[in-house]
Amino acid sequence: MENAGSEDMPENTAVITRKGLGTPATRAAIIEKLIKTGFVERERKNLLPTDKGKNLIAVLPETLTSPKLTAEWEYMLSKVQRGELPEAEFMSNISDYIKAIVAENDAPKPEFAGLFGGKSESEPLGVCLRCGAAVREHKHGFFCDTQSCGFKLWKDNKFWKSKKKPLTAEIVAVLLKNGRVNLTGLHSERTGKKYDATVILDDSSDGGYVNFKMEFK
Repeated sequence: MENAGSEDMPENTAVITRKGLGTPATRAAIIEKLIKTGFVERERKNLLPTDKGKNLIAVLPETLTSPKLTAEWEYMLSKVQRGELPEAEFMSNISDYIKAIVAENDAPKPEFAGLFGGKSESEPLGVCLRCGAAVREHKHGFFCDTQSCGFKLWKDNKFWKSKKKPLTAEIVAVLLKNGRVNLTGLHSERTGKKYDATVILDDSSDGGYVNFKMEFK
């Protein structure tokens, strides 16, 4: 889109601040859309990318993932609103840009094969506590087969990292079956020593993140 603000927009991050990324309402709607479609998950006040989101960023051309593009289009839209740029010219630039992107990326790259291949081929470790579907091991965690369900146990969860105990398929299988698992050699961040405890699966009733509790003898 060679005419869509390229001359008006310096290649630096200040332009993003100056021209903006839409209104607060627009940004809020975009965030909710990303969460609903499974590209991002909300953890308390943080927004974290899912595997699906990371894969999408990996396969998209870099120009499409840059906030500069959104800032540029928002700026040009404001010019249309003020009557400084014909609407037809703006839409023509958008159309030309999309055609160019598609033409340059018309064939799948081998390194990205399988990123969106659907369900994992690993054996089920148990049934989902929310919907009853199978839970399987993936690269970054243990997820329910039903994508809209949202039940996920991440391998890099802060709880397990702080205990210096990797979340394994064996542990997940017991948690799914019994709701708790007896573990030894957990690390104490306060004392630096090891201890034994029962870890309890504490699934949120509102469909949010899965948490863990500990019980001591």
